[in-house]
Amino acid sequence: MKKQVALCVAIGCVSAIAATNYDLLGRNGSKMNSPMVYKNVDYAKAKKALNQKPLMRQPTGVNGLSAIEGAFNTTALIYGSRGTPYMFYLKRYNTNGTSSSAYSAQLGGPNGQDYLGGSNEVFIPINIVKNYTPGGMVNSNDASHVSHYDMTEQYPNSGYASKTYWNVEFDAGWAQRGDIGWFDNGYSECQECADVGMYLDIGAVPVRLNPGMTASYIKYNSGENMVANPIREVSSSKAASLLKETTKNTTVFITDGLPQNPRYKTPQVYLGLHTRKNDPDVPHNVAAFYGAEARDLDNYIYENRTVEVVAAGDYWIRNHEAELNAQAHAANAITVGAVDANTKKITDYTSNRSRYCTGGAAQCINNNYYLEGSSKPEVYNYSEFYKDGDYKRNYTHWYTGQMYDPTPNYDGTEAAATYTAAQVAALLRANPFYRWHPEVVKAVLLSSGKNYIYTPYPHGETPVTNQIPTYKSVVFNRFHNQYFHESHYWIGEWERLYTHSEGNKNEIRFCVKRPANRYAFNAAIAWLSSGNDIATLGMVPQDFDIYAYESSTGNPDNIPNLYNYIGRSISGKNAFEKFSFWTSAEYITFRILLFTEHGDSENRGQVVLGFDVSATD
Repeated sequence: MKKQVALCVAIGCVSAIAATNYDLLGRNGSKMNSPMVYKNVDYAKAKKALNQKPLMRQPTGVNGLSAIEGAFNTTALIYGSRGTPYMFYLKRYNTNGTSSSAYSAQLGGPNGQDYLGGSNEVFIPINIVKNYTPGGMVNSNDASHVSHYDMTEQYPNSGYASKTYWNVEFDAGWAQRGDIGWFDNGYSECQECADVGMYLDIGAVPVRLNPGMTASYIKYNSGENMVANPIREVSSSKAASLLKETTKNTTVFITDGLPQNPRYKTPQVYLGLHTRKNDPDVPHNVAAFYGAEARDLDNYIYENRTVEVVAAGDYWIRNHEAELNAQAHAANAITVGAVDANTKKITDYTSNRSRYCTGGAAQCINNNYYLEGSSKPEVYNYSEFYKDGDYKRNYTHWYTGQMYDPTPNYDGTEAAATYTAAQVAALLRANPFYRWHPEVVKAVLLSSGKNYIYTPYPHGETPVTNQIPTYKSVVFNRFHNQYFHESHYWIGEWERLYTHSEGNKNEIRFCVKRPANRYAFNAAIAWLSSGNDIATLGMVPQDFDIYAYESSTGNPDNIPNLYNYIGRSISGKNAFEKFSFWTSAEYITFRILLFTEHGDSENRGQVVLGFDVSATD
């Protein structure tokens, strides 16, 4: 057994995070298990030559280190001798074999004596703005700012989704946005928080729904030429308008593809939203499988560490084949399905099937050589948004001369994805800990939610989760901790990160102290993979499992019976695991096992793994 690192430790371990400079990471050879044999894999194409090591790419966020891990708890990981809550944890594993760790009471503080001070030395730095005054979307006078034609006649009222949006919030009760009034009304205690940038991948310039919305649209690159298409323009306008109603301190950039270097924009771009719909004429054998667009988005997430939210697609209505949008197959992305705001049921048009071709991206021969992909969508959210007021029918497009009817409804999975992206933007604004960590954000969304999806489920498909993320459960920080969360991440060499061995499996163990008067919990893990691996191997190359145990000591070694767990998730194909459990024990011990890893993965021996546990009562 390796020497374990337990987060439930004595108070004497608390120390400040020291500033350190590191050279670029030098890779070591992997010591992982031998390759597993998978059904239907075409090894003639996928398998490397004997004894040939694959080219390994460094997971982003471990500059100068072999690995790094971190943790955050809304009620504190531990308390100091004077009752000071230590809510943040960071541990670095140096390339020379040494390591250093520290707890911190502050997210941001002077002289690097805080969580962000240490994190920024190895992750993409997060800009810290002091004395920030909340003010909604940023007005920009940049030359690339979009000034397009006006549709005020078609949409006479300012704002969008004023009818169903508020009905959704009020009907949900427990999810009312009023529960996070501290966020909407501004809060002086979050002095570390800066604006959040989001890009909207739409392929067409939005129209202005009213004169006051000009500031909502800023081109990511001034030289981009958007396609003049009335359907795309009005659809993207609805998305941007809903974002304006549901986000604070978020700047929306528009772009016609995946932006380069999102970290260099002001404000930094931490997430992307993809609402494009595949053309109805896309062949089934292309739409139904993981292809080049999904591969490119997975690689983009892996390399840039942005959170990417994708509409699942509305294709139960097309041949009843449930084809996802092209990018919705991406394992690293957060794919969102739609829930009817009135019935609280999943819409029957939500696409929910992903397949990976074992011969390469979208290279399935007669649809026979494929494996079921990671379950999609991972998240379901409300749709059926509507804008009050009259609108002008039979609109003539300003450029093409085509007739188009811009109805005031905004529904489908693209509306649900937009609403989810707004919640994520609020999370990243309120809690910079989660920036550059899509693996943890997905775990947070999977573990969050109080509102339940009603049965029966459409087409006999069981969803990944039966809960809907809510503002109260997703948007939180250390000063407003009515909703309990503890989040962790582990990035870098698995050989440095695992803490225990059982049989031929290596695992991470750690303890979480149960918050007072909370007994029902959701827990989830999610991990990132190279898109090249998924496209080449036809599968997510790593498979993690997670177990939860009751404990009275907070010692991760104290698991007398590994089969006496209180909850677990052990699916074999997904890029995540999620489960619920109930306990009154003082501590919860978690085991995260690396069950299998494909030996031909270009990232073999490396992990980008996130975890979250939340209280649901």
